[in-house]
Amino acid sequence: MKNDIIFRTENGNPDKEIIKKCADVIKNGGIAIFPTETVYGIGVNAFDESAVRRLYAAKKRPAEKPLLMHICGVESARQLGELDEKAEKLIRLYTPGPLTLVVRRRKTVPDVAVSGGETVGLRFPSNGIFTALAKESGVPIAATSANFSGSKSAGDYSELGDILSVADIVIDGGRCEYSLESTILSLVGKPKILRQGAFPREVIEEVIGKCD
Repeated sequence: MKNDIIFRTENGNPDKEIIKKCADVIKNGGIAIFPTETVYGIGVNAFDESAVRRLYAAKKRPAEKPLLMHICGVESARQLGELDEKAEKLIRLYTPGPLTLVVRRRKTVPDVAVSGGETVGLRFPSNGIFTALAKESGVPIAATSANFSGSKSAGDYSELGDILSVADIVIDGGRCEYSLESTILSLVGKPKILRQGAFPREVIEEVIGKCD
């Protein structure tokens, strides 16, 4: 692992030069590891199909498991997915935060990033490092947890281990706020929680009613 691709910065005051370096890597087809408020993520430019394929191979991730689109605002969400009233309300009230919404995709999303499916997962990390990175990159970041498939997610930089070796750049932001994955809620058909994570079911149900 080359130490010259690892950069340390603080969530509350991200170093602009480090953010720019990482954004340039993403825009040029590279793989980046970065903190979110839940766990560390590993991602690429969602619109760069060769970068997406490289990420799948590097992570040893099955091709049938779609990536999540990591974004920083509702406008990006509208460009990637079809948002109904429930989605708009949850986004307005509770993002950025540890909630992922699965909605019907738009054709702007490359097939390879969503395993050829008709839906897309929209993730809105609240971590200041990620927010700055997303804005500087100017593209949705197709990402998943920074670990090899089947391994434990990393809630702290010190837990990343061998996955560091596949990245072109790494941002060390210390410990993530929750150290637990986001809650994934499908809004396709009857609302259903696909994964219970850091965002509470009760809060979701207060807004949209009972979920499966």
